[in-house]
Amino acid sequence: MRIAYDAVLLDLFGTLVDDAGRAIEGATAVLESIAGVRWAIVTSCPRPLARYLVNSAGLAIPPEMIVADDVESGKPAPECYLLAARRLAVRPDRCLVVEDSGPGIAAGRAAGMDVLAVLRGKDAGFARAASFTVDAIRSLRLEAQAPGVALVLDSDGAR
Repeated sequence: MRIAYDAVLLDLFGTLVDDAGRAIEGATAVLESIAGVRWAIVTSCPRPLARYLVNSAGLAIPPEMIVADDVESGKPAPECYLLAARRLAVRPDRCLVVEDSGPGIAAGRAAGMDVLAVLRGKDAGFARAASFTVDAIRSLRLEAQAPGVALVLDSDGAR
């Protein structure tokens, strides 16, 4: 099954980079798969730390990066995800959020967006509100398609 979105909004810490600031296995491939489409990193990190993590992990620079400094209320408030959609000129209901935390999932859902939770070995209970789950970012399948991206759901990945 394929579900089309106009933009993908990805959490940074824990979703794309690990505790040591390295790219999580599969993160680079996911970002390469959406090159040329609308996407953003949405993080609770301050801007200097977010830039450092993106650079140290060797990740692609996003078209937009929403950081803690950009919003008054952090996750689980939806403000960060709504701002990302606005900056990318996309309706919130046409965005897919990729998150690994309960507050991030809550923020995406409160923004009216589908959320794909990355479990990272955690019990799936924290992700009950998510639209979809994958065990690890390397299991996430996104394909660029004009004008946006398709989430590809298959038997060994997302539910």
